[in-house]
Amino acid sequence: MAALISENFKFVSLFFKSKDVMIFNGLIALGTVASQEVYSVFAFNCPCSPERNYLYGMAAIGVPALALFLIGIMLIKNTWNLISECRIRACKKLSGTAAFALLGSIMGRAMVAQVTWSVISLLRGEPYVCALSEFVNTSSLKNFPEGYGPHTLAGFPCNTVPQEVAPFKESIERQLKYESQVTSPFPIPGTILCD
Repeated sequence: MAALISENFKFVSLFFKSKDVMIFNGLIALGTVASQEVYSVFAFNCPCSPERNYLYGMAAIGVPALALFLIGIMLIKNTWNLISECRIRACKKLSGTAAFALLGSIMGRAMVAQVTWSVISLLRGEPYVCALSEFVNTSSLKNFPEGYGPHTLAGFPCNTVPQEVAPFKESIERQLKYESQVTSPFPIPGTILCD
């Protein structure tokens, strides 16, 4: 019986050793999803101003993703191995193919959190709706009243719009969330190709 338990334990440990990168990437993705949820609940507030909505919404998608990417690069052991190799030996023993493979591996692992953040942000759609609400083409909305421009449209994410255009909030938000969700899978192939 002890031999059977020992054999099963060896099998499980070998399985996890062979899948350590996959498990690590999964844990990073889960941590990123949790931090994105916390950010969207506690920190994300659309300014509802035509001068600031676009910058704020795009920054909510891109800045944390860029920060996670840079942190990911710094935390990967291969990055520091490459830097020390190039510093000590001036990259003389590193062939072009090996350098390309090593950089691809580093980039692929560092992009997990960044891509997860971007995809979750786009799937939720709130930053995208904030960023692009003022740019909605009002001619595509049936019976939309004349005379309401970017200042009015920028207020849709905050429900600060006049009564005449309030019924259009749901259709504008749905259209923008649709666009956001359609674009959400596009960052994924880059991660797959690098890793």
